[in-house]
Amino acid sequence: MKSSIKKMGLVIAAAGLFGSVNVLANSPISYNYAALQFVNQDIDDSNCDQDGLRLSGSLELNSDFFAVGSFSDLSDGRCGAEALSVGIGYHTLFGADSSLYGTLSVENVDIDHYDSDSGIVAAVGLRGFINQQVEAKAQLAHHTAFDGNTVLSGGIAYWFARNFAATADVGLGTEASEIALGVRMNF
Repeated sequence: MKSSIKKMGLVIAAAGLFGSVNVLANSPISYNYAALQFVNQDIDDSNCDQDGLRLSGSLELNSDFFAVGSFSDLSDGRCGAEALSVGIGYHTLFGADSSLYGTLSVENVDIDHYDSDSGIVAAVGLRGFINQQVEAKAQLAHHTAFDGNTVLSGGIAYWFARNFAATADVGLGTEASEIALGVRMNF
């Protein structure tokens, strides 16, 4: 638990190095970003409570399509997993300050002391600003690797600088649930 708190503290401290607290975000929803999060994940059927880091990002390909990717390395003394995913997404405006999106990705999950499996991840979501500094999102995703996992997730990004945000996400899944805290940088 102590190492988990230290890791989370390092992620939050890194956010402070990259931005000024006095500048507010007034840009629209961006699909050009990189994010780093500390993740705590609970896998239902295996008595596994693992944590670690997830690096993710998105890159706009044109005004409608974007590429997505992520890598996570989570572990605890008895269990752990690495997951890598890459995919493509489509987004469209949904009101003045919101965006509706869908993604289709390929995912590979390698579980420590076990097997690995690959599958498809299909997701739909909504992102939008609830005020000038706070962006919220809701997403429904289905992962086909192993026995499958359908996840309803939500998150918040607090834009403490024009291009930098502190993030908090919660995912409630049929096979695994998680909480994540981190930072995101728009570019």
